[in-house]
Formats: sequence, structure tokens, C-alpha cells
Amino acid sequence: MAIAKMSRLRLIGLKSDKNRIMNALVRSGAFEATPTSVGERGVAERSYLEKAVARQAKISFAIDWLSACATEYLSKKKQNESDVKRGRAQPIAAAPVENVKKGGGRTVMGYDDFYDVAAKEYELTAVCDELEKLNFARLEYKSQLQKNRTRIRTVAPYEAFPLKFSALGNGASASVLLAYSSANTDLSWGELPVFSERYATQKGTLLGIVCRVCDREKVTALLSNAGFSLCTLTDDETPAKLIESYRAEQRKLTDNDTAALYRALDYYKYLPELKVLYDVIGQEIEKATVELDFVTTDNTFVIEGWIPSDAAPAVMQKIKEKTEKIVTYLTEPQEGDTPPTLVVSKKIFKPYEDVTNMYSVPAYNELDPNPFMAVFFFLFFGIMIGDAGYGVVLSIAAGLMLKFCKLERGTSRLIALVGMGGISAILWGVLFGGVFSISAVPPLWFNPMEEPLMMLAVSIILGVVQILFGYALNSVKSFREHRPVDAILDSIFIFILFGGIACIALDMLLKPAAPLQTVGLALIGVSLAGILLTAGRHRKGILGKIMGGFSGLYGLVNLLSDVLSYARIFGLGLASGAIGLAFNTLGILFFDIPVVGYVIGFIILIPLHAFNIGIGVLGAYVHNARLQFLEFYGKFYTGDGRMFSPLGEKTRYVRFN
Repeated sequence: MAIAKMSRLRLIGLKSDKNRIMNALVRSGAFEATPTSVGERGVAERSYLEKAVARQAKISFAIDWLSACATEYLSKKKQNESDVKRGRAQPIAAAPVENVKKGGGRTVMGYDDFYDVAAKEYELTAVCDELEKLNFARLEYKSQLQKNRTRIRTVAPYEAFPLKFSALGNGASASVLLAYSSANTDLSWGELPVFSERYATQKGTLLGIVCRVCDREKVTALLSNAGFSLCTLTDDETPAKLIESYRAEQRKLTDNDTAALYRALDYYKYLPELKVLYDVIGQEIEKATVELDFVTTDNTFVIEGWIPSDAAPAVMQKIKEKTEKIVTYLTEPQEGDTPPTLVVSKKIFKPYEDVTNMYSVPAYNELDPNPFMAVFFFLFFGIMIGDAGYGVVLSIAAGLMLKFCKLERGTSRLIALVGMGGISAILWGVLFGGVFSISAVPPLWFNPMEEPLMMLAVSIILGVVQILFGYALNSVKSFREHRPVDAILDSIFIFILFGGIACIALDMLLKPAAPLQTVGLALIGVSLAGILLTAGRHRKGILGKIMGGFSGLYGLVNLLSDVLSYARIFGLGLASGAIGLAFNTLGILFFDIPVVGYVIGFIILIPLHAFNIGIGVLGAYVHNARLQFLEFYGKFYTGDGRMFSPLGEKTRYVRFN
């Protein structure tokens, strides 16, 4: 449970052995490359890097497009199955597509299998070429389909017109017009000698009009004022036949598009290998990027980076198995270096690392805060849930998910954290008598709903314990940094202050014969005087020291605020219990109905309690993290570290076993 010691590795090797050395470093999972400080950088490698990025982009397109095609097919299949059940359609042809995963973890595999896929790049690139052609074809089909839909929408209002569009226009003495209005409109021609015929349409008004050429402008004006628009189409075909031809073309284009979709799905079997190849090329890109920072000569190269000190001998041995023609130097971090942080924790504390990393990664020389924070996070999570029944549900659900589901590391850690929080909820639930908020369960200690002040006191006391622990860790930090005076003076008066407050509280609760109140007041006085005299010791000048002392006293207001922040434990614990109790009251109303009432009651209670568990877990995680970040870490933790990122770790679809 500490931060791993790092060593700087400088390796000099032959360019002819570079690939073997780099692959050995990647397989080790324990080397983070850094730029070398002097020398000429590579030039030819940049061209290779650009080509590798282009290759990966080609693979990425194929993966995304093939996945989209599979999703499209499955959506069509689902809709078709529904239509078949209703007798509206025939079953569509099957395609070799498994269910497309919307989430889930990366594929776990070994390095040998990983690099075997690289040998298939030529074949898989040919697959990508075919998918690109099919994509272009489908884009063209969809473009034509859209054009046809637009054409159909344009002609559809005139479908009832029996003549060809080419019949419209001016003759020797007569003019033929076709006008449409989306409203049901009656039009009066007045004294104009006009013949008009109205055609049946599903909506709107369609008029065929014959008038004298000399009256065309007047007729057009009347139509415009009435909200009609003139047809401008001139096709040598009737509207009905024109629409029929467009729809026939639409069906042909749709069939072609569907055929292209099925041809694309024939390549779906290559999707797993395409994903692996994406990461293979990604690893090449990562190595090529690192190689740009190598110092090189005509025949040699130099690489530098960080490696965990404990892992260094094994890594060096792996490299020497590939080639003996290397020179290596291992040195400790020097002043001015910024080594990455690799936290080495016991398995039980691993899930809590992600909580800390949300705040900030520990600095390299800093005390690992995770084991200390984990204890308080565990306790607070359980008390905020405060129900043994909920805890059992969370623990069992988390255990089943971890055992039977393939999850990413971050997801599995979160599930494990919630599962451990469930265990804490069981312990606190037994103490509080909380089992699915059933009021009849006797508590082993006290019932927070009946003794809310006791619940508040427990929350505040736990908060004070954590705050004092934070000050103690701050003293440890100061001692590690060889500042013993700061280690003592920055914390001792806070401990004395809370000791005095504790004495007064005990005097009020117990009313003992001993003068605890006097002792408490004396301790508080000593604490305030000590803070006033020592808080400004680092400031220059008498005035600065005095102002620093008063600033230290004013800082006690923030300390009080920190203590009161722990009242959120009390609030969330009571809220979860009160909501559960309200849900039980609602469900019990149905229990008075014989037999059926119990069925209805449980049908109602199960989702309601599931909802309460959900919001309880969310609140417990968020507010718990806030307490750790602000009230606890604010006392001693700096952070600002950089997480150790070994070469070859950045993969999207694969993780190595």
C-alpha cells in the first residue's frame, strides 16, 4: 500500500534490434518512455507515423461502418418480426450478424494472438477496401432515394390530373393551367370566360383550368390571391404514371441498398480481427511517436523512460533474451525530475484508487492516501444507506456481476466498491434496525428515525475523527519532508481544541463530579492562544506574524464548516430510511386485500425500493466522495501527480492477460 519507487532507464541499442527491444518493452507493461534530452531526432519515422495513422483511420472507418450496418440490420429485423406477427410482412432474409454489443469490456487476449492478427493486415485491408466501395454505393443509393422522395412529394398533389404535364401551357388561343391549394377553397371567376374542373384529392384543392390566352394573367392573379400555386412541371407523362415510375425506381433503389447491406454484413465475421488490428496499428503509432524523441546515430539509438524499480531486473532480462547488444543505465530520480505515480495497493483497496484519481493522482513522493480514505469511505457509504436489506441486495448484485460479467477494470472497480458499501450497509443496518425500512425490526444500537439527534451526533463524531486523522497525516507528511516544527505546531493545537470540546460535551452528557467543563475550557484557551502565537510564524515582520495568528483563528470558522459538512451523513441516512418507510406505508395499504393484495403490494414495493436503493447509492457515492475530497484531503493531501502510463497500454478494443 504505497507508491512504487521509480528508476530512470537509459538504453542504448542497435537500430537493427530496435523493433525487438521495443516489443519487449511493450510486453513488459512496465516502461513509460520520455523524450531524451540531447541529440538529433528521427526524421524518416515521421513519414511512417503519418502512414500508420492513415492505416488506422481506414480500419476505424470499417469498424464503425460495419457496426452501424449490423445495428441497422438488427433494427430492421426487430421491426420485421413485429410486422410478421401482425401479418403485415414476410420474414426478411437472415444475415450472419450476432447481437451488437452497446458496451462491455475489451477483448482479453495474449500478446502472441495479438501480433498474429498483424500478419493478416493485407487480407483485412482488402476487406476495408470492399467496405468502402459498398459504403459509396449505399450513399449513392440513399442520395437517389432522397431525390425520388422529393420528386414524389412534388408530383403527389397533382396525381388526380388525367392529362400529361406537357399539355399545360399556352395554345393558339387557349391556355391550360393546373393549380393546387392545400386548403379546401372555392373560387369564383366572375365574368371571365373560364372553364375549370375540380379533381378529387385526399387534401387540398386541385383545379384544371382552360382560359383564353389574353385572360391568363387575370386568372393567374385570382388563383394567387386565393392561395393557389400553379404547376410548373412539363413532363410528357401523366402525374399518376410519373409517380408510379418514381415508386418503381424507389423500390429498385431500396432493393439495391438492401443487397449492399447484406453484402457488407458478409464481412461481419472480420469485425473482431479488425478491432484487434486497430489496436495493433495503434501500438505501432504509439511506438513511432515515442521513437521521434529517440537520440539516434547512423547505427544506434537511445531511449529513456521510467520503470518501476522492482520490475527493472525482469524487464532487463526480457530484453537481453532478444539481444545482448545493449547498454543500460538505471538511475534514481534526480532533483527536478517528475516521475510518474504507480500506486501499489492490496486488492481490497484497489476500487478506492479511482475515487482518489477523480480528485488528483498522488504525487510521486507523497503518502498514498487510499488505505486511509478507504476505511472512512466504507463506513460513510454504509451509514448513508443504513439498511441491511439494501446492503444484502447491493452485495449480492455486485458479487454476481463481478463473477459472471466481463467488465472493464474501471467498471469492475466501481461495482466492487458498491459491493463493499453494501457490506457496510449491512453492518450499520443491523445496528440501526433497518431492514427494507420495516419499522418492526429492533435495532441492535438505536433507530435513527426515533433518535435523530443520536444519528446526528454519530455523524459529527465520525467527521471529527476523520478530520483529526487528516491533521495527523499532515504531521506525518511534514516529518517526511523534514519539517518537525511544522509537523507539531500545525496539528497539536487542533487536537487540543477538539479535546477541550470533547471534555465539555462529556460534562454536559454525564454530569460527572470531576470538573470536565473547566478542563475543557482551559484546553480550548490553550488551543486558541497556541494558534494565535504560531499560525503566523512563517510570515515576515511582527505585523505579518500577528495578522497570520488572527488569520489562523479565523480559519477555525472553516474548520467548523468542515465539521458541519458531515451532517450530510445524517441527512442522507435519515432520508433513505424515511423514503423507504413511506414506500412501505403505501404498499401496506394493499395488504388488507385478501391474497391479491399481497401480490399487488409486492409488485408496487419492489420497484419503489429499487428506486430508493438507486438514489441512495448515487447520493452515498457523490456525497461521500465530496467529504473525502474537501474535508479530508484538504487537510494533508496535495496530489498533482501524473499516473504511470506504460508503453502499449493505450488500447481501445483489447486488453492483455
